[in-house]
Amino acid sequence: MSIQRLSLNVSLAAILMGAALAPAHAVVIDTTSLWEGTNPVRHFGGSSSTATYGETFFAPGGALKNFTFFINTFGKSIAASARIYAWSDQPNGGSAVGKALFDRTVTLNSNSLQSFTFHTGGLALSKNASYVALLTVKDDAQPSGSYWGMLPRRSGLPYDGKFVFYNNNGDSFRLTNSTWDGLSWPNSLAWKATFNDVPEPASMALLGMGLFGLMASRRRSKSAQA
Repeated sequence: MSIQRLSLNVSLAAILMGAALAPAHAVVIDTTSLWEGTNPVRHFGGSSSTATYGETFFAPGGALKNFTFFINTFGKSIAASARIYAWSDQPNGGSAVGKALFDRTVTLNSNSLQSFTFHTGGLALSKNASYVALLTVKDDAQPSGSYWGMLPRRSGLPYDGKFVFYNNNGDSFRLTNSTWDGLSWPNSLAWKATFNDVPEPASMALLGMGLFGLMASRRRSKSAQA
């Protein structure tokens, strides 16, 4: 094979590789553009408050990088867990399903509807499957009366679901073993979820075709030199 031909093939392979590995644009669920910054839902926490707030969503593919809620604890420290579960919408109600796919102990403390972002480290989720991102208090002894940012309606944005809550009294076992409360609420939380980029399937196919063509060209060259 001539140096010129080799250079051309290498350049072609590099171009195809670059095109294939160029990721699709990141998918971000972000309802905050529909929120005026002050509308809340209340009361979250222990004691007489609701122990679990969350938002359902559909995975766009790739991996969940992080998610964000907006919470005002009015200066009180609340021990809680940030979690991701699969979500089951059944005719008689919905609930979290199975083991928590992500579970991190967090402490909430703020004096306004402040953003709290939880990083998952890249949680792979099944495309178009239903999930719930939530916070649940450690136990019923946690401070009560916190506010969360909420839209006056459902966002209607791609992949976003709706606000869900559960008066589970700090008992995490009940999250997956009984139907949640308030499933008819027609609202979305003010929240964000960021998913890592994933290569487009068409680009991956292009890479495969390009590499196949390059290998075929090299085989023909070797046959000609034999």
